Amino acid sequence: MTKLSICIPVESGATDPAELVGLLLLDRDADIEVVVAGSLPPATMTALAVTDSRLKIIETETAISRQHLWRRAVSATTGDWVTLVNSADMIEAELVTMVGFLEQTSPDIDALAWNVFQIDRHAEPGKVSSVAIPAAYQIDTFDKESMLKSFFYWENSLNTPKMPFGLYHAAIRRSLVDTLLQLPEPSDWATPVPQYEWAAKVLLFSAALAFCSRPMSAAATSAYVSERVGQEWNFPFHGGMGVTGAIADVQFHVLRELGTPWSGGGEAFVRALVIDCMMETTRDAFRTKGNAYFAGLQAFEGGHLAPLFKPEFVEARPRDNRRGLHNTAVLVDRFIGGARTAPEFYNVVKSMMAPVGLICGGVTASA
Repeated sequence: MTKLSICIPVESGATDPAELVGLLLLDRDADIEVVVAGSLPPATMTALAVTDSRLKIIETETAISRQHLWRRAVSATTGDWVTLVNSADMIEAELVTMVGFLEQTSPDIDALAWNVFQIDRHAEPGKVSSVAIPAAYQIDTFDKESMLKSFFYWENSLNTPKMPFGLYHAAIRRSLVDTLLQLPEPSDWATPVPQYEWAAKVLLFSAALAFCSRPMSAAATSAYVSERVGQEWNFPFHGGMGVTGAIADVQFHVLRELGTPWSGGGEAFVRALVIDCMMETTRDAFRTKGNAYFAGLQAFEGGHLAPLFKPEFVEARPRDNRRGLHNTAVLVDRFIGGARTAPEFYNVVKSMMAPVGLICGGVTASA
C-alpha cells in the first residue's frame, strides 16, 4: 500500500495544480500518491497521469459542492496516511518520511499536524507583516482534552479556534480515514468551510495526536468571503455572517449528527465573534458583520451573551516588520528571495529549516 496520499481538490477557477503536482512527483522513488479531483482536469494533468502512475485523476460533476468534492477526493485514496491541500498551496513530499517514522515510534498516533505558513496570495510588497519561521522542530504529542476545549469551547482562540488537527494541511491515518468515511454523508446541511468539518470529526474520533513544530506546508490564503449554503436550521450562526459563524455552524451540525447538543456558546465564543468583527478593514463591513453577530447572540439561549458583545472598529493596524531571530522564531519578508506564491515561498525558506531526516529521531510528550 502507498504510504501517503495527497489530495488536491480543484474547484472552478482554481489555480492549475500542475506546479504543485510536478513538485510532489519530482522524486520518482517517493512512496506517495497524488489525487487530483475536480471537473475537466487540465490537459497537463492528463498527460502526466499517463507517465506517472502515482497521479490519480478523479473527474467530478461541475456543480459539486466543496464539501462533497473533498470527500470524493479522500474516498479515492489508498495511502496509509491522507492529507489535503489546495492547488495554490505547497506541501513537502518528505512528509511521507515523517508519517512512516511515526508509525514505527508511536503506533497509536493517528492524527498529525504541523505549523503552516500562511501566505496571502493578494499581498503587496511593503504592505504585509513578517512571516515567522519556527526555530523549534521537535515532534510532540498533544493532549486531546485540551484540543477539544480549544476547538469546541474556543479556549484561547482568535476568530478561529487554535486547533491544527484535521485533514487540511494535516495528516490522518488510514484507520481514522475509514472511520470518518463510514459516517453518514451530510444530506441536510452544507458548509463553505469543510476543513472545519474534518477538523471536528478528526478531533472527536482520533486516538492520539502529534504535532511537529517545523512547518511542512504553506497555504495560499485570502480573506474569507461570507457565504451561506444549505438549508436553514434552528441555529442562529452561519457562514453568511463570517468565518466564526461558519465554524460555529459546523460544530453545531457535526455534534447534532452524533446526538450531542452544541454548548460552545460561552464568553470565549463571544470574544471570537468580537475579534472576527475587528478584523474588518472598513466601517461598513464591520457594522454589517457586527449587527449580524449581535442578532445571532440575541437569538441564542435567550440572548444572555449579547451584552458581552462589544467590538470596536480598528482603523489602522500596525505591521510587524522585524527581521531575524526573535524569541523562538526567525522573522522574514513575505517576499523573501522574490517569492510570490506559496510554493515559491516554501522552496526559499526550506533551506532555513531542519531537514526532515534530522527531525525524525524522537517524539516527546508535551507539557
